[in-house]
Amino acid sequence: MKSMFIQSIIALVAAMLGTAYLLPKIISIVRFKHLMDNPNVRSSHTEATPSLGGMAFYLVLIVSLYFNHSYDRHDISISLYPPLIILFFLGLKDDLVVLSPITKLFGQIAACMFIVMEPSFQVTNLHGFCGITAIPLWLGVSIVLILMLIIINSFNLIDGIDGLAAFIGIVAFSCFTIVFFSAERYFCALTCLVMVGILIGFLFFNLSTKNKIFMGDTGSMLIGFMLGVMSIRLMTFDQLSLNKLPFDAVDVPVIIVAFLIVPLFDTARVFTVRLLQGKGLFTPDKNHLHHVLVEAYDLPHATASLSVAIFHIVCVCIISFVIKTTNLYVTTLIICLLLTIVSVYLYYLKRLCTLKASGGKLNLKESGNPLYEEPVETQYR
Repeated sequence: MKSMFIQSIIALVAAMLGTAYLLPKIISIVRFKHLMDNPNVRSSHTEATPSLGGMAFYLVLIVSLYFNHSYDRHDISISLYPPLIILFFLGLKDDLVVLSPITKLFGQIAACMFIVMEPSFQVTNLHGFCGITAIPLWLGVSIVLILMLIIINSFNLIDGIDGLAAFIGIVAFSCFTIVFFSAERYFCALTCLVMVGILIGFLFFNLSTKNKIFMGDTGSMLIGFMLGVMSIRLMTFDQLSLNKLPFDAVDVPVIIVAFLIVPLFDTARVFTVRLLQGKGLFTPDKNHLHHVLVEAYDLPHATASLSVAIFHIVCVCIISFVIKTTNLYVTTLIICLLLTIVSVYLYYLKRLCTLKASGGKLNLKESGNPLYEEPVETQYR
């Protein structure tokens, strides 16, 4: 146990230092080659900024998989290399030339198929969740693919202000670390710690004023992918590992939702608003949770990101306590009530922002009101 503690500290510190070492090199190259992220109408930054921080994530993670392989009892690390390579080049190209949402989606599906087809990641039992136990292989494959895509894109979408995706990632990976250590799944636990170290090292530069760098799609998709992998791995635990968890096997899906609640909630909320407004799901806007908070309270990015991360931690604690002391149905009700309250709060906060911006006269179109409709004379132009 002592040796595992030392190994954990080494993994965390080495990942943090490795990332901190690589990022200045990447910043220098990006600036020299003029591969900067120039601000546009949706940007939260006002100056051209390097946006290839995800390159450091990829390099440190790949190296760590080699050193942590000895703890990989189920030989799943080999399944991570092909999808990580695909996502790395997909994100790199998107950061440099901007890909269409459809192209990115097909690339993500190609990457996820390596996980879907790996037997160690095939979900065959929901352990009584909603009364469901064994499920057919085709349904398990569908669940894995859909869940992976949702998590990848939720982190891709939430990366809108400095520090937010990194803070949320640190919270989520830390939660998974605790779970995997309790189940004695040391490879997954160490890999999660490596991701925590990577994100801590990244924050020193992402929140900097002199050597700022963004993680870009290369980084956000890698974070989402690895969290998807950890979520699926938790769902595929054998009974022996499930018995070591601090919660019941039937509660695993709810625990995963709790660990990822902020990006999942924000994505679901934004997509719902866009559908109600008749927009495409991937139509850019500023209705995300972080955009509303920054606009409403004029918060610095670091403060807004830290506030959302604290909210995330509070949600995890509340859900974990409720699921431990009550049952699945009460917990689901609490989650729905909590998210409904937050949704209503954000809706009126957005309206208030628009009211201020319009000098006291509310413009329903700009407020993000889902009930707004174009006037009849212009609707079909």
